[in-house]
Amino acid sequence: MLEIEVVNSINSYLEGKGIRYSTELRMGIGIPDISFNIGANCKLKPISDYFHLSILKFIEKNRSVSFNEIKNEFLITMERVKLYVLTLEGMNLVKVKNQIVKAIKSIFSSKLGTTISIEAKLKDWKGACLQAQRYLLFSDYAYVAMPEAYIKNIDLDIFIQSGIGLLAVAEKKVEEIIPARKSESCEFIQKYLATSKIVERYSHIEKKQLRNNIFTPYTLLQSY
Repeated sequence: MLEIEVVNSINSYLEGKGIRYSTELRMGIGIPDISFNIGANCKLKPISDYFHLSILKFIEKNRSVSFNEIKNEFLITMERVKLYVLTLEGMNLVKVKNQIVKAIKSIFSSKLGTTISIEAKLKDWKGACLQAQRYLLFSDYAYVAMPEAYIKNIDLDIFIQSGIGLLAVAEKKVEEIIPARKSESCEFIQKYLATSKIVERYSHIEKKQLRNNIFTPYTLLQSY
């Protein structure tokens, strides 16, 4: 079984269950083979730029800020400040008058649902487990997926201790061997970025299409 076949088998499983997913989600701190989301608001306003979200959070925290305050806080040029603020204004998230910016709509109470990331590997389960741990910065849960025939070679205790879940994958089957533990380091802005990219790609999938699946128990636990 090739690594791409492991990925394709999981993708087919997710599609069959009506789950929104993205392959090779580029997050700067890691690129999981598959990331998917269950339960995010379909009307979520997608924002896929870290600076946009960070600046918006800074504005909301201070209620109103000047262009210069943004420039000094984020150590960026005035040209970039104007570009970021103009984009946020175009999204109806802030209003600007005389270079003073005020937030008019908060996104930091948005329902992001549950985001799960998966690292697929054929044999290097130790490396995969370490990579998956990085995904917990922007995911609620993380898994390693490997061919079913190779599972017997893995030290399962390492996965249990790290909180990383383990999936056994065959041509037409995906089985959870070890459940994942909820991340304690998932950061809202990072999760918003990841969720935005997933929802933006699969916004046409509605909740009514979602079918019971091996990840269903995680959606019953509270996630922001």
